[in-house]
Amino acid sequence: MHVARRWSFVLPLSLLFACNAAPVTRDTPSPAPVAADAGKHEAKADAKKQKQKELRQKQRELAAAKVEQQVAELDRTVRQLGVTAALAKSAAELAHAQQELDTFLKDVRPRELAEKKLSLDQSTYRAEHSKDELGELTAMYEADEFARQTKELVLKRGRRDLEVAERSLAIARQEMAHFETFEVPQRERELRQKVADAELEAKKAESDAEKARLEAGLATQKASERLADLAEEITELEAALAKETP
Repeated sequence: MHVARRWSFVLPLSLLFACNAAPVTRDTPSPAPVAADAGKHEAKADAKKQKQKELRQKQRELAAAKVEQQVAELDRTVRQLGVTAALAKSAAELAHAQQELDTFLKDVRPRELAEKKLSLDQSTYRAEHSKDELGELTAMYEADEFARQTKELVLKRGRRDLEVAERSLAIARQEMAHFETFEVPQRERELRQKVADAELEAKKAESDAEKARLEAGLATQKASERLADLAEEITELEAALAKETP
């Protein structure tokens, strides 16, 4: 009976030792999810930095684009001033050339032709008068008895006067023909060519002015669209960064 009691005390103690000797397992967190979360946070931080960098770059581009637009506007203004001046100059030159041609045709040519005709008539009349005077002298000296030496001297002067008058008349006729057939037509052609050149320059100036106007409008449109695009991109980046801010 004593033996049975002894074993009854031994068994619980052995069970206790067995329980104490068994390994105890504890629930510890795995390192894999922690590393994944850290990677996600780092990726988000990098993406945010990249967006901030892109935002700063777009802001600088927008500021530079505004300055470039102002410079381009000044360039277009200077060009427009030059084009306007060239257009005004060509128009003035055309008006002057046309006025010269009209004045020549209406006033200068008729007056100069009349002057040449008058000079020719004077030469003709002088030649005729000299011829008539020589004839009268010849008839007078032939009818009267004068000293032979005086007669020859007077007739000699008369013949010389007639010769000079006839030579002057021939030159006047040549000058008149040259003036009518060469000088006047040439001057008219030159004036008409001057008008044609002025008209061409005026058309070129008008084309340049229209081209400058179209180019200025296109450049302004492109600059405005670029500014609008940059502003929109900046707004989108700012909105994206605002959403990511905790």
